[in-house]
Amino acid sequence: MKLLIDGYNVIPAIPELGRKLRSDLEEGRDAFLSLLGEYKRASSAPLDITVIFDGKRNPGGDTAMRIHGIGVRFSRNEIADDLILRLLKNEMWGATLVTSDRGLRDAAEPMAGALVRSGEFADRLLLAMEEGGGEGETAERPTRHSTKKKGNPRRLSKKERVRQRSLKKL
Repeated sequence: MKLLIDGYNVIPAIPELGRKLRSDLEEGRDAFLSLLGEYKRASSAPLDITVIFDGKRNPGGDTAMRIHGIGVRFSRNEIADDLILRLLKNEMWGATLVTSDRGLRDAAEPMAGALVRSGEFADRLLLAMEEGGGEGETAERPTRHSTKKKGNPRRLSKKERVRQRSLKKL
């Protein structure tokens, strides 16, 4: 399974990492990549994870690298959204895109296999790490409050209800 992650869009969805990112950009990035590396190792399915960040790592260095087994790319002279769309179109067609950026989601929808919101991915990431993690390392991991849905599980989604109303008017 291929995952393409909009890095600076997902990190703030994990409160502790968001605080680290605001205080020290590189420390927040490294903590996120370390967490993703643990997630990849703990996953039962083979994952090919690529994270895209805005900016350039170092002026003369490579903008593509592997850290903790995670592919990391920096958009050098373009915004990360353009790099993500280019990657989806050329190299990673059908990959799962993780972002909450509505414009990027709309543009990537025809090329992406699935679209996952940042908060949903952060919840799954942290839940997987809690279930599969070691006992001594839980204090270091970021925590997130439960977002268990409430209400009628049989009710159609809002998008589907709107579609159904439109169909009835025809």
